[in-house]
Amino acid sequence: MHGAPSTEEVAMSAHPTAPPAPPGQPGPGPSMHGASPAQLQWLETELRAWRAEGLIDEATLGAIRGRYVAVRKITLARIVLTLGACFFGLGLIWFVASNLDAMSPLTRFALMVVIWLGLVAAAEVLATRRDREGDVASPVVGAVRLLAAAAFGAVVFQAAQSLQVPAYEPLLVGVWGIGALLWAYAVRGLAPLTLGVILVAVWFVWQVGDSANNAFSVSSAIAAAGLAAVAVGVLHALRWRPDFTTPWREVGAALVLVALFLAALPWDWGTDGRPWQLWVGLALAVALGAAAALGGSRTDRFEVGLAALGLALSLGLGLWRYDSSAVGGTADLSTGAWFRAFLAVAAYLVVASGYAVLGGMRDTSRLTLLATAALVVFVTVQAFAVFAPILSGATLFLVVGAVLLGTGVLADRGRRRLVREAKEVAS
Repeated sequence: MHGAPSTEEVAMSAHPTAPPAPPGQPGPGPSMHGASPAQLQWLETELRAWRAEGLIDEATLGAIRGRYVAVRKITLARIVLTLGACFFGLGLIWFVASNLDAMSPLTRFALMVVIWLGLVAAAEVLATRRDREGDVASPVVGAVRLLAAAAFGAVVFQAAQSLQVPAYEPLLVGVWGIGALLWAYAVRGLAPLTLGVILVAVWFVWQVGDSANNAFSVSSAIAAAGLAAVAVGVLHALRWRPDFTTPWREVGAALVLVALFLAALPWDWGTDGRPWQLWVGLALAVALGAAAALGGSRTDRFEVGLAALGLALSLGLGLWRYDSSAVGGTADLSTGAWFRAFLAVAAYLVVASGYAVLGGMRDTSRLTLLATAALVVFVTVQAFAVFAPILSGATLFLVVGAVLLGTGVLADRGRRRLVREAKEVAS
């Protein structure tokens, strides 16, 4: 029995199977699908094994192999195109802001609309050509669609300026994000989807922070947005669009880690207040999480539970803060404050390690790298900001490393024990 690649890999822009041709006419060529080099290597091994066992002939082997083309998730062209699209989109919005007096409002708005519609048309022309040629590896379509989504933001801000709406209004970001999401679902584009998810999360957090600018509300809003995004990603995999699940899940994971990072910091800031937007967001996140957990697999429930744990820890640590004005520095902290700091490190270690494990379960390196980077940054900040009077940065890293190593050894020991017991049952 040969190992198979995980089904949790990104859909890689695979095209749907072409409809059958009418009787008497030649059928269309086979649809092309993108696959990572590792997946192609696995497929080649399986095909050769099937051929050796006589399950398929050489012609069938060649026909199956010909349906797939190598696609690397991260290439120089993809990185450059994505960065270029981001810079161009930000520059376009900056252009609108810095040339308010050079042109009339109607001229500026018309110019932004023309640029936006031109990018939309260009993206769809390129997508049609890509589908016709079967060039699923090209990242150009995604970059142009990202540009079109960014240009829509320029249209929104220009329209708001013409209507005398303040530029620093969170609602504008919300409209931009919803527009990007609608565009993404209309064309099945992952690039505008990722932008839309981020913008909607920014809008919600900004709206909450604008109503009550304090540490608890901001960190709790970020955590709620993270849980909601993770749950929506799981629901996509269950009953909506499986190819759209990855941006929701990975953005949600990043939001949970950021929220817990902010909540773990002991210092409070801002004014008291719990805006109604926060409670609505928390209720919606919990409802989505429950729906995803009830219908999902064991891995899905683990993912939703991890995000829910991050939300619960963010709420708890956000409520458990001390008044920084009452102490002159970290040396004056009480025993309770030190206990909170140690508990915060342990909580972040559990959640970040959970996401690293989830990355292995989902067979996605991005999630593992995200969790690792977040843990390193968190431990570094805690070492210099909180633990410096009693533990050096090196000592804290050694302690965390020893805990991780011990956990890994115990987990591997448990895995080997389960494998041994399974073999005994089978025999």
